[in-house]
Amino acid sequence: MTGPFALEESDVEVMFLQAYSPDLNPIEKMWSQVKDFLRATAARTQEPLVEAIVEALARVTRPDVTNRVASCGYSAI
Repeated sequence: MTGPFALEESDVEVMFLQAYSPDLNPIEKMWSQVKDFLRATAARTQEPLVEAIVEALARVTRPDVTNRVASCGYSAI
């Protein structure tokens, strides 16, 4: 079965957020961390920018993700 019925059968709770609520969305906080790093590197050409993006994403650790999820009021798994 697919769609909402599959979620009900799996005992998954679906939570709908406001149209724009970055304070409740852990991914927004992660992107903020990545963008802060990219601003600090000030890479302006393609090759350094790609390298900076790879490094910025690599700097997002499992504890970072866990903390971002918890800071939004969700229980971390």
